[in-house]
Amino acid sequence: PCRAEPAEILLTGATGFCGSHLLHTLLTTTRARIHCLVRARDEEGALERLRASQQRYLLRDLADPRVVPLVGDLALPRLGLADHRFTWLAEHLDAVYHLGGRVNFLYPYHQLRAANVGGTREIVRLAGHTRGVPVHYLSTLAVLAGFGAAGVREVTERTPLAYPDRLGVGYVESKWVAEQLLHNAAAAGLPVTVLRTNDVTGGLETGVMNTGTELCALIRYFADSGTFPAVQLPLDFVPADRLARAMAYIAAHAPADGEVYHLTSPEPADLADLADRLRARGHRIDQLPYSEWVQRLVRFAAGHPTHPVTPFVPLFVDRAPGSELSISELYFRPTFPRFDRAKAEAALEGSGIELPAVDAGLLDHYLGRLEADGFLGAAGRAGAAG
Repeated sequence: PCRAEPAEILLTGATGFCGSHLLHTLLTTTRARIHCLVRARDEEGALERLRASQQRYLLRDLADPRVVPLVGDLALPRLGLADHRFTWLAEHLDAVYHLGGRVNFLYPYHQLRAANVGGTREIVRLAGHTRGVPVHYLSTLAVLAGFGAAGVREVTERTPLAYPDRLGVGYVESKWVAEQLLHNAAAAGLPVTVLRTNDVTGGLETGVMNTGTELCALIRYFADSGTFPAVQLPLDFVPADRLARAMAYIAAHAPADGEVYHLTSPEPADLADLADRLRARGHRIDQLPYSEWVQRLVRFAAGHPTHPVTPFVPLFVDRAPGSELSISELYFRPTFPRFDRAKAEAALEGSGIELPAVDAGLLDHYLGRLEADGFLGAAGRAGAAG
């Protein structure tokens, strides 16, 4: 069943990587006005940020009059909006897509709480203010890492969240709490959809990656150091344009009854597959035992403070709470629990939207784009930074 055509949609995170793709998708699949909550000095500044992110991530110009810049801030009460604006939205919105928040893997929970948890609480207040506006929330499969740390081998889309004390990363803790807040709101009657995903990668059309991610930093380090670790790390890539289409489709067609959908690849690759594709491009990449690889990473970071991988080194060194494992090891197989995607598959049946297998062609698509954009050095320079 397709819900009534929405006329007014609120989108948070529209200047981010996933949000930019979703903004484009909502403009092409609905006739709604899209109110985009953006931190900026004024509406012109907000619109400029929206235009810049469309250009950067989608290589598109944004000229649609249906985009309504909304100057606000997730970290503030009422989203930083004037009372009358907040009330107008509560009375007129048909849907909220909540993708906004602060992403930082090194900040403790309390530094991210205002934007990520407080912002979600304000979204719930807005949605429940007058008439129960459906909220579609983009979460992360990382909220399941605590299960693996606690020895749980398998979870499903229906498994209630648990083990927040085992996560060890402030950002993931903030996503766990925000998601739980939405489950509580759903139990109280608010229409909610939760969509979890793993690594969101470049659109299939452009291949443009979000190079600020740990994933891109690691790809760069593998190439620059000529090494990768002997670990089972699934590369569960979901192209951003497919993710956006899947989100919009599920929001429009599935009942917003608090369900969770795992938007993940049907066939993830493995780290060794990525190393193979780097070798195919002429890079020399050797596999090292994990502990030796980490020791080299730490030495490298000390000598290369501005390298993209350096900010992520603590994740490979710091211990997970109550565990002998480092935080990164929580995400390796077999520690990270197996998870299903049955509800997501059922919800997307007949939509024509497929999340692709992560095969050599997809990996090459991304590596080629990273080279073309100058993020990844062409082969022949491999090892030069080591």
